[in-house]
Amino acid sequence: MNPVIKSSKLLLQSDLIKLLNNEILALRIYPFANQPTCKRWQQNLKVNNQLSRYSNAKDVPVNRIGMTLFETENKPQKIKQYLAKGQLTTALIRSIFGLVNPLEHLINTLSKVWQAGCETQTIAEQPMNPGIIRSFESSLHGGLPPHVDSLLKDLPDNNEFNDMKNQLAANLYFDVSEKGGELELWNFSPNLTELESLFTGSYDFIDTTKIAVPPQKIKPKVGELILFRSNCVHAVKGSEAGDRSAASCFIGYYGQTKPLTVWA
Repeated sequence: MNPVIKSSKLLLQSDLIKLLNNEILALRIYPFANQPTCKRWQQNLKVNNQLSRYSNAKDVPVNRIGMTLFETENKPQKIKQYLAKGQLTTALIRSIFGLVNPLEHLINTLSKVWQAGCETQTIAEQPMNPGIIRSFESSLHGGLPPHVDSLLKDLPDNNEFNDMKNQLAANLYFDVSEKGGELELWNFSPNLTELESLFTGSYDFIDTTKIAVPPQKIKPKVGELILFRSNCVHAVKGSEAGDRSAASCFIGYYGQTKPLTVWA
């Protein structure tokens, strides 16, 4: 039996702990942002469009503001570039959306909800990019194929993160397509050996025909925050009737008495 996807009006530390302990598969918080604010964010994104595709995956119909760790490919020069750009990301997002913007609304709420607070993850004491604005293009064949996200997978040679106990993905949706754009989530977290046997050969995408459990599907709402463990196999269906935009970040968990950490 698949674990439950919990819906709530408030983000609570107790529910985050259940999610981190694999007691629930995903957490849906609605409404996390109100409709007028989301509409303003939609308009600001369109007027000040600074979206661009991932530098190492230009054929994937996903655009972002802010460089991601995925784009560094564990190469020292690209990691250096990522860290330099990361320090400018918050200022850029503020210039587009204003002081009340989707990324900082998400991170500030985490800081208030988690008793030990929340801070930006670092590499060699340098702050990482705290998060991105991401938009899936409206396309019948778009979306994002099944994959997992893991800081340890992106930086396998770095032992700074050995104490990290779990990693979440967080998405605050301020625009959704009328059709498509569902999040697919499998209750399956492959280890590194299993992961290698599942790769399709295209980026780090996964062949889900080799996974015994079926996915659960979540259709995001405007103003909804969805959190799930990023080491679970997940995918995004193509948005067929409008773009799908969200503030996104990963959340690192080092224990209940330690601050949460965020990065993209």
